[in-house]
Amino acid sequence: MAHIVCMTGGLTGILNASFALVKQLEQAGHRVTYASPAQLRESVTAQGISYVQLDPWGIQAGEPSMGRWQKWRTLRERQQRAVDALGVQNFVQTIRDLAPDLLLIDMEMHPHIMAAVTGQFSVALLCQFLSIWKRPSLPPIHTSIVPGVGLSGQRLAIEWSWWCYSWRKWWEFQRERWRRMGIDRVSILRCYARQIGYPWRNQRDQWLVPYPHASLPILCFNALELDFPHDPHPSMNYVGPMVLENRQESKIEPATEAALAQLFERRKSGEKFLIYCGCSTFVKTDQHFLQRLIEAVSTRSQWDLVLGLGGKLSPRKLPNLPPNVHAFSWVPQLQVLKHADCAINNGGINSINECLYFGVPMLVYSLKHFDQDGDAARVAYHGLGIAGDIVQDQSAKIRQYIQTLLSDQSYKKQAERMGECCYRYGHRAARVVESLLESQWAERDFLAVSNQRGGGAS
Repeated sequence: MAHIVCMTGGLTGILNASFALVKQLEQAGHRVTYASPAQLRESVTAQGISYVQLDPWGIQAGEPSMGRWQKWRTLRERQQRAVDALGVQNFVQTIRDLAPDLLLIDMEMHPHIMAAVTGQFSVALLCQFLSIWKRPSLPPIHTSIVPGVGLSGQRLAIEWSWWCYSWRKWWEFQRERWRRMGIDRVSILRCYARQIGYPWRNQRDQWLVPYPHASLPILCFNALELDFPHDPHPSMNYVGPMVLENRQESKIEPATEAALAQLFERRKSGEKFLIYCGCSTFVKTDQHFLQRLIEAVSTRSQWDLVLGLGGKLSPRKLPNLPPNVHAFSWVPQLQVLKHADCAINNGGINSINECLYFGVPMLVYSLKHFDQDGDAARVAYHGLGIAGDIVQDQSAKIRQYIQTLLSDQSYKKQAERMGECCYRYGHRAARVVESLLESQWAERDFLAVSNQRGGGAS
């Protein structure tokens, strides 16, 4: 039995996915401790998982107003304050006290990854994105490009899109560096890397930039089959979607639970179709789009719409709702998806995976953040749902799309088929982790034997 420490930064999607990973590792007989710089104790311990609170962290800390010359003169002091705000001064000692055999760290927690590697801990990274590496004929995940479709889907055009992305990110970093005079995100991370002797080599063939961790193995919380066909990068271990069906939700209110029970009963009796719209928990959803969606559903009395607003928008901001539209500040998504006939989401990969887990076809309206456009394109490519346009689509078009998903059973069948494919991944995450542990133990045994032989020869 190994002791494994799992770490995420607090974003809801990867947090929920990591719960399923932890339970899978525990079922395989390993002891797991959860650690985070975010305030996650309540959410983690509700799942029956041991928890350790890390020091809070922050990047690009604010600073007092001063002129450029003064900023230049005080560059080292300002950078040191920003490095201190990363919250990793006590991190290595905290982890050393836990004595783990393996650290599993959210791949966007760069300061903690660098500290763990230089502290000589065994580290693997956790990835919630479908694809992050540049591969032949695979477009960047933030685009809606589909390989082989149109001019943009041709191989040279995909190469061009990667080139444009790389240079745009480089220009953004230079602009931020000049604007913040040395305490931009990349400069702070590089400064910290220099201080601890971490080899900073930013990968140009990567979507998630900056990314200086090319040598570390990655556990990707997705099914390879959900992506466009490609040969994956050697570091990527696709372990299938991580969905914990019996996840303990601590936020549900009794009134919400009672209202949902009524809606589920109506759907079960065949009285109405249940449509679920889950809004992002990361960014505020477009309120104008929600009004168009409400109008689209209001004319269909045989439809019930459940709006989960993700805690970013109050139901009071949506007054005078029609009787078949039910808005909640927050809903237990897995519980609703069990009963839904179709789902509307913003293209977050964790929501997509949870829809596939229950075989629910999707209408995806990307908010154009991060990987949402690419995820929406893959949903449409595999026939798992429809990718809409959140700016252009009016109520009539939204209503048409919903009607199509409810009446055309091919979407339901494809979603169920992909869900079965995801299910076949089984306990692959535990097997990958055990493989990493075995290679680590084999390396230690080899070094121990080599040292003994070296001592005997002398």
